[in-house]
Order: sequence, then structure tokens, then C-alpha cells
Amino acid sequence: MFNPFTYFLKAMARKEMRKTRADLYFDLAISLEDRVPLITTFRKYESRARKRNPGEAMVYMDMLRALSSGSLTKALKGIATNTEMLMIDALQSAGDAKMADGLKFLAVTVEKTDAMTAAARKAIRYPVTLLVVFSAMLAGFSLKVVPILTGLLPPEKWPFLGRILYSMAQTITNHGLLLAASVIGVLWAFFYSLPRWSGRVRTVLDRFLPYSFYRDYSGAMLIVSLAALMRSGVSLRSSLDRALIYSSPWMRYHVRRILRTLARGNTVNFGVAFKTGLLNQYLEDRVQDASERRSPVEAFVRIGTGSIDRVIDQIQKSAARVASMILVVCGILLFIMMGGFFSTTMELQNGIKANAQGR
Repeated sequence: MFNPFTYFLKAMARKEMRKTRADLYFDLAISLEDRVPLITTFRKYESRARKRNPGEAMVYMDMLRALSSGSLTKALKGIATNTEMLMIDALQSAGDAKMADGLKFLAVTVEKTDAMTAAARKAIRYPVTLLVVFSAMLAGFSLKVVPILTGLLPPEKWPFLGRILYSMAQTITNHGLLLAASVIGVLWAFFYSLPRWSGRVRTVLDRFLPYSFYRDYSGAMLIVSLAALMRSGVSLRSSLDRALIYSSPWMRYHVRRILRTLARGNTVNFGVAFKTGLLNQYLEDRVQDASERRSPVEAFVRIGTGSIDRVIDQIQKSAARVASMILVVCGILLFIMMGGFFSTTMELQNGIKANAQGR
């Protein structure tokens, strides 16, 4: 029977556990190295959590049920990301020693990918916040300040900047709800399209902001997951086949193209296959270089986590460019609002002085 309170407790516990999952992976690796079975480790965690956090204890109970069927992937569902589940799924059949080594590698990787995720979220949050704040200011001017000025001075007598402000205010007053709905609709369509839309047009758009944010982040995550799988002894083609299971439609489009290219007999090296538009130029070059090395698999594994710091830097630079463009737009809006307001009030004052002198 569904219990809303229990569901809430477990959801909150999973949310907190996702934040510290790197520590969980490392602790599980240490337990395996000490030859402690995973089910024993999870029982200990559940017993400890029962005294501290009821929600966490219930989550561990769910993990124990999933683990009893022999699936660590199912046990960590809701805590591990799709990319991490892909790696864990590959590690399950590799034996305890390789699993311990793989979980340690995953713990380090998660710390870096979380930093990349934080950089991507910050890149989106700041520009959107700026736009919301300045849009609210413009709406406030349009609904509160402009009507007062209109009552004091007819719009046809307003100066140039004042008339621009008046036109914007009229548009917001008469069509504000439609404009707001349109903006929300465009934003919804954009975020909905990120993991779903694929094809030639999308590949072109992925070269430019804001779609390049998603391309850079998702491409780096795929390289990291493939590096982890290949490090565990899984071949590149098998790793790509596994990646299809947990991929978004956009990612599946690119992975299938990579697999088709690899299946051709005339493919010189696997670096050529990755030139689908999935990766930015930096990662594309790194993969190409790795494919030309004497030990291409080892070279590919090395670029896995090593590329994340560079991608974080690229995301931050892209975010700075977007923020600069939005600051320019916000500066123009502020100039129109302030310039229109002050020039109109000065015109109003001049009119009052002229009327006083005429008397």
C-alpha cells in the first residue's frame, strides 16, 4: 500500500545520498578489497542508519532486496546516474578485485563529473536569473510608472527614449501574458529538445550556444563512461553497445552513427568514427590522437577523467560569453527604462515651467 510519508522520507534520503555517492563507491571498494561481501556491507549501513535516519534505513532496505537478486545496478538505482549505472553494470561481471578497482576509479570520476555538472548548472542559472530580474523590472515600469507619466504628459509629447519606453510598456500591458507564455514555451521546448532532438539540423546547432553547453557536457560524460568500461576490459564496441541502454535519444543517434562507422571495413581508426558532432573540437582531437597511439585503448582510458577539467573550463568560458551577451541586453533595457523615465520627467518639468512662465 502506498504511503506518502514513507515515499517522502525515502525520496529525501536518496537526494542526500546522491550528494555523497562518491564516498559510498569508495567505501564499497574498500569493503571488497577486505573481502567483505557487499550484502554484509549494506546490512551494516542499514543497521547504522536505522538509529540515525529512518528514510536512509528504508533506502538501504530497498538496496538489500535488489542486491539479493545479485544486481548492484538495481540496488543503486535512484542514487547513481545513468552513466554511473552503465559503469557499475560492466563491473558486476568482472570479479571482486576488478570491481573494487573500478569503484575507486568511479569515486574519483564522480567527484570530477559533479564539478562539471555544477559548472553547467551555474552557467545556465546566472544568465536566466539576470533575464528574469530585468524582465520583472521592465514589467514593473510598464504597469506602474508609465501609466503615471501618461496621465501627466501625453505620449506624443514624450522624447525619443520616452516613446520607446512607452511602446514597450504598451506591448507588455496589452500582450504581456502572451509574451510570458511564449517565453516559457520557448524555454520548455529548448530544454525538452536537449536530450530528445537529433538529426542534421541539431548537429549544426550543437556547435553554437546554448546547445553547445549540452553537447560539451554530454560528450565528456560519454568519453568518461567509455574510458571506465574499457579500463575494466570491455571492448570499445561493447562499451558503445552498453551505452545505448542508458542513453538519451540524442545520444543514441550519435552512438549508432559511431557503431555504423566502426562496422565498416575501411575505417582506418576509431577516432574517425567519433566525428559525428557529438564531441567538441578538443575532445574530438584527443580521441583521434588516442586512436593513433601504439596502445589506443590505454590512451583512450587516459583521456577519460583527464578531459573533464578542460571541459569544465570550456563550459565556464562559454557561460561567461553568454552572461556578457545577456548583460549587454540587460544594459540596453536599463538604459531605455532609466533614459526614457528621466528624459520624460525632464520634458514634464520643462512643460510645467513653461506653463508657469506663461501665466
